[in-house]
This record gives sequence, structure tokens and C-alpha cells, in this order.
Amino acid sequence: MEKNTAIVNRNRVMYAANRMQLQIRHFARGVFPRARGEITALPFNRFFLPIANPEGPSCYIRDGEKEYELRPGFAYFIPIYHPAGVRLSEDLRFLSIQFTIEVVEGVDLFSRAHAVREIEDPGWLAQAEKAFDTPSLYVAASRLRCVTQEFITFLLGDGSGPELEFVTRFAEFQPELDYIQNHCTAATTVEELAALRKTRRETFTRKFTAATGITPKELLTQAVLNRASNLLLRGNYRVREVAFELGFSNEFYFSRFFKKHTGMPPHRFKELYAHPEI
Repeated sequence: MEKNTAIVNRNRVMYAANRMQLQIRHFARGVFPRARGEITALPFNRFFLPIANPEGPSCYIRDGEKEYELRPGFAYFIPIYHPAGVRLSEDLRFLSIQFTIEVVEGVDLFSRAHAVREIEDPGWLAQAEKAFDTPSLYVAASRLRCVTQEFITFLLGDGSGPELEFVTRFAEFQPELDYIQNHCTAATTVEELAALRKTRRETFTRKFTAATGITPKELLTQAVLNRASNLLLRGNYRVREVAFELGFSNEFYFSRFFKKHTGMPPHRFKELYAHPEI
């Protein structure tokens, strides 16, 4: 009997895999005594793995729904832009990975997730510590990406992850997304995006919001926040330099904008999360 030698290609899966952009924003292990539980909504996803917590309920993550004691043996996830408070004492030991995962520029796969997650750890901490302790730079980096991607795959595939179909709806607006990627500053307006389609602001806003679920103004705000956090995370940019780079008239207006949307002033964000250029 003749064998079936047909090859079945999953081109859409291949395309999506090539479009997924994983960026690690922070990778640290140790203690973090400066976290006091204030509510923040940061421009990246937070993957938190407690190692030891001798103070029990005094160290927690909380949002509007629930408060989670940081228990060793569990992993905790705070989605991008989700308001949550984290309180850490000087005795809590942990490993933290912060990341973004985008298919469309500026649109994170978890931007529609609206709850903190507590998940029994199947071995992510051991994998992350192995990455942290690996002396070879690129082997360590590969292991870091591997454990982060494994965690992402779990979140997307366990049945309680975010609705992802919304990402494909942005394809219709690729020229506007390209414009935002190449030109977005604090001065960029919805009128500029509407002009690309030769339509009025109101018409463009209505069509964009109906298709994607967010307003173009919200997308511009997220794009500016993403650029701001990227510059602040580099460590060698001062806050006033970031303000100038993003087109704010002065440092005060930038600081007010950043705190309004994240719950944290940019100088504190820089203090907690910035790393020097390598």
C-alpha cells in the first residue's frame, strides 16, 4: 500500500511564533526591602517566585480581588498594567522575572488579563535559579528565556488565561501601528493617526475602538509608557533626559504622566528596576 507522504504545514502558527517578541525587563534574586505595598500598574508582566518567607502573611501581593501571602513553592503573576500592591520585608528571599510578550508592537498578550495569579510551582524556581547561577552568558540567557516562555505557555494554555483573539484585530491598523512605532512621542495625536486614513478623528476613533477594544488614545499612552520604561530601565538616562526624549515640555509633566498611569514616580521606578548598560 502506498504511504501517505504529504507534509502538513501550520503556517499561521509559524507566523505567530515569528511575531512573538519576548523581552526580559528585569531578572533578579535576593531581598527587596523597599517594597511597601503601594498600588502600582507597571508596564510589564511580573513573574514572582518566593524562595523563603519567614514573615508569612506580612509579605504579600494584593489587588482589588484578593491578598496572596507569598508562599515558597508557588509562583505569582501580575499582568502588565494591572493595579496591584506588593509588600516585601527584608527577610523575604525571592527570584523575580519581569517581561513583555508582544505579537503586535506595543500590545502585550496579557494586556487583557485582569487578575493576580497564584500557581503551584512545577519547577520554575529551580529552572530560574539554574539560569541565574549559570556562568556562561548565552547559556544563562537561553535558560532564562526558556523558563519564562514555559511560564507564558502555561498561562496561555491553562484555560483561565486572557482572551487572545483581540490581538489579530490590530492587523487592520498596521500603518497606524508602524507610525506609532517610528514616531510616537508625548506630542503624537489621534488626529495624526486619522490623517493616515484620510478620515476625521471621531470616525477613526470609533472604528479603531470597535475593532480592538481600546481607544487609539489609550494605545498612544501605552506606547509612550513603554518607551519611557525602556529608557528608564537602561539606567544611564536621567528622568529629565527621558522627558526630553519623549517630547514632554519638562520633567514635571513627564513625572506627573508616569505616576498617573503607573502609580509610581519615574525616579522611584528607576531606583527599583533600572540596570546599567552592558
